[in-house]
Amino acid sequence: MDVWKYIVRIKVPSPVSYVSAILLLIFTTGVYKQLTLTQKTANNCEMTFMFEYPHFVEISVPMNRGKYNLYAYTEGQTMEKIKSMKFYGTPVVFIPGHSGSYRQVRSIASVNIRKMYHIQSNIKFDFFTVDLNEEYSAVFGGVLLQQTAFVSQCIDTIIKTYEYDYKPTSIILIGHSMGGIIAKGLFIDPSFDTDLVELIITLATPHRPLFLADHYMDSYYDQVEKIWGNGLDKPRSSFLSNISLLSIGGGHRDLMVWPCLTYTPHADINALSLAIPGVWTSTDHQCILWCKSLVKSIVRVLFDSAESESDNTIYEWRKKVSSYHFDKRSNGKWFHSNLHPITVKLNEPNVIEWNETYKLQRSISLEKGTAMPIVIHLPLFEKSFNYEMTAEAVNIEYHDWVFSCKPDYYSKKHCLFGTNWSSNSTISVSKHMKRRHITLKMPDVNKLGHSNLVFKIKNTKKPTALNIDLYEASDRTNQMSWRFWYGVFDKHLLWKVGVFETIQYKTILHGWSASLCMHCVYNVHMVPIKCSKKHHHAVSKFIVPWTQGVLHGITSDSYVEPLRISLENIPQSNATKNPYLQFILDPKCHYRIELDLSFMDSIGTIGLKYGLTFPSYIGIIILLVLSNQFSQLANSTKDDCSIYHNSLPSIIRVFKTLAVTICFLTAIQSQWPNVNKPIGGIDWLGHPLKTMVFSSLLYCITNSFMYFATIALWMMMLFWGKAINELLVRFIMKMLRKNATLSDWILYGFGKLPILVSMIAILISYHTCGTVGLVISAFFYYFLLCTMVQDCIDQLIYYPVIFFKDYFMKGEKPGLNLSLTSIHLHFSLFLLWLLICGCHLPCSIEWARNYHHSKYLDPDPSWISSLILNTCAGILWQMDIPKRNLKFYAQLSNLCVVASIILFLFCQTALFRIAPILTLVFLIVTLHQCFSSWIGVQDLIDNQVSSANDKVPQKKME
Repeated sequence: MDVWKYIVRIKVPSPVSYVSAILLLIFTTGVYKQLTLTQKTANNCEMTFMFEYPHFVEISVPMNRGKYNLYAYTEGQTMEKIKSMKFYGTPVVFIPGHSGSYRQVRSIASVNIRKMYHIQSNIKFDFFTVDLNEEYSAVFGGVLLQQTAFVSQCIDTIIKTYEYDYKPTSIILIGHSMGGIIAKGLFIDPSFDTDLVELIITLATPHRPLFLADHYMDSYYDQVEKIWGNGLDKPRSSFLSNISLLSIGGGHRDLMVWPCLTYTPHADINALSLAIPGVWTSTDHQCILWCKSLVKSIVRVLFDSAESESDNTIYEWRKKVSSYHFDKRSNGKWFHSNLHPITVKLNEPNVIEWNETYKLQRSISLEKGTAMPIVIHLPLFEKSFNYEMTAEAVNIEYHDWVFSCKPDYYSKKHCLFGTNWSSNSTISVSKHMKRRHITLKMPDVNKLGHSNLVFKIKNTKKPTALNIDLYEASDRTNQMSWRFWYGVFDKHLLWKVGVFETIQYKTILHGWSASLCMHCVYNVHMVPIKCSKKHHHAVSKFIVPWTQGVLHGITSDSYVEPLRISLENIPQSNATKNPYLQFILDPKCHYRIELDLSFMDSIGTIGLKYGLTFPSYIGIIILLVLSNQFSQLANSTKDDCSIYHNSLPSIIRVFKTLAVTICFLTAIQSQWPNVNKPIGGIDWLGHPLKTMVFSSLLYCITNSFMYFATIALWMMMLFWGKAINELLVRFIMKMLRKNATLSDWILYGFGKLPILVSMIAILISYHTCGTVGLVISAFFYYFLLCTMVQDCIDQLIYYPVIFFKDYFMKGEKPGLNLSLTSIHLHFSLFLLWLLICGCHLPCSIEWARNYHHSKYLDPDPSWISSLILNTCAGILWQMDIPKRNLKFYAQLSNLCVVASIILFLFCQTALFRIAPILTLVFLIVTLHQCFSSWIGVQDLIDNQVSSANDKVPQKKME
């Protein structure tokens, strides 16, 4: 007898499998690079330091659940007042996020107190912070409503704490991570007084869910969107119209909450830290709380928002203040209504005037400053109607520096007064000396009837420079129809600047928003070719019209930083405009401006964002394997269920199924777009080409991962079976104080009566958490598989001895009663079990986190799955499956295919739907095997046997 046919043999992988393995390796490398990005690259944020020791004074909150608390922050001179519960300022409530501590308020609160003492302002802020027990609110939505209710109670308590004469009319909310969603979710409750909140600042908040781990989170986000709107077809509710919402993201260093998640269309300001004037650096998820330059900008917004001296409403004033500090800061650190007066007197005594009418480009460099103010007049020609002017002010401290005017009737040359355009300028990132840039369209100037541009340089001892460039817009602008493969094989040339004195160039990117790969990362390089001076400085900018903020890159004689650009999947509010690149060059240099694809950054970004769909693809692969195994059982009269690796579907069948399923998905998304809500970075569902490309890619990568993972699992069962058995014995012995006999009996009892394990798991699930019961049963399931494999190995090992004994001593050839079908089917069902455990894993994490407050999880989304699966396991573990020659194996195979299609259609963005579908499949398989006596055997078997018997005599007669 051929013994080797019973040894596990795996088919030789196909060429597609090798391609999938290479893709898996590339994706793993790219993701690893992205995950280690924050450790390998320097953090340019300076940390905030405490000047005095911080104190947190606990405030009692009525109806407290016991695990949450409220504290007032204090330090130094204010400590005694706070301890006596005396508050006089505007309350600011800090809400921590996922696994966040109430102590994270220290940086913002401490800088605020220092600033208050420094400027001796009458404006005061009282900082309060909420302790939410550091719960994992980003992965378990069951705590969101509890946290929201507690924060609402905290706000009522804070208002009542103030004495009558100092009772505030409103408060300010600062939420980090999921704390920002809690701040927005306060308004879900109709009884909450919306007039209490005037300003909400969210820091690294996922306004769109990172992933939907349970239906509680899905429901909570739905309720928040219902009142706040989505910026497209759902406007913000009217009772929220006077609340200012500012959203700040960390940029590409934040690997937990990506820029596309921090963008929300109903916010007054959406900004990234690397685009905020004066910050210009990306922050990670925690650094955004203590980055000194960012914290200072937030504090300035708080103080400037409280000092309204204009005729605007409070809401309009806050919007101007936040826009100045987070988007377009023209000069100073503080904003006030008279920062840039509209009309300015130009003729001053003792002024050096410089007027050159024959040059469109001019540069003034004052290495030692100037003792007297300088005024530059730039006459505009009639041909300049279609022109633009770009100017760069280097180290010019005066707020107002660029004007337009009409010459005085008598002088014909000079202007008495001018219109101030300085508010249109913005400070720009620079490695040395402060820089401001402005670009004006001449038609806007001509509308005022003005014919001159005027620039002023105040007297100073510091090095100062002014660069002016007047040009025809079409000469400095090129249009590029975007293709995602630009810069893949070689750097793509954008501009080659071979003339001096010019400083501004622009590249408009058409069609990027419709590109196949919006998440691809590109680097823009400004390479100086030739410079007439040693020190030079150039800045590249990336502007997306439908978002706030400008991304910067620097090229200088001592520092080169390419501009990193990536168009996040942010919905467009103005489709008529395209994103563009602007280059402010040094007039003394020639440049070559190129673009290339950052391949590994793109792969890593796509892997992190699209990796959220991997659980659904793992479920699809397991279901397709089960479908093939059931199909083998339906089409064979023998016990013929093959190993997992030989039951994988062919790639042709997979792509055919994908093509048909994508057609259904496109139709579903067009009719019911809310069925698959965009989460994380996944927004391509419903787009046929993108869905086909990325679904095929993700399937190949997941399939390759599962191939190697299952091989590793088989190796563990083959070689570590006895070791796992010994470990289990030792564990039981330790629990029973080294009573070996009793532990052997218990282990023997579990092996013979596995229903006891399932009953114990159900009891544990009821009294703790459903996932805990699932995990316990998963370990026992693996123990059973190891035992089954070990029994087969023992038979193979001892078969030569038995053969020698029976054949040579008794003259009989012994048979080998060895069947691997049961192992293969159990192995596939075990993989299904592991995936269900993984989908419910956040529940167990939250349960363990809150165990010292409560021994059971409430609510528990995993309880139903645990009850059904453990009941099914108690039945299957005691049966010899699969039953031979049963009916409906073909229908069971088709059911698995249908379930895999459902996973593809509805579970790629809603992970909480995976577990119920797989649980239902597990239940149907159990019922099919359990009621085999009622189902009966296939009639096809008898027909096949009878026909085979009829054919044999005919062959003998012939």
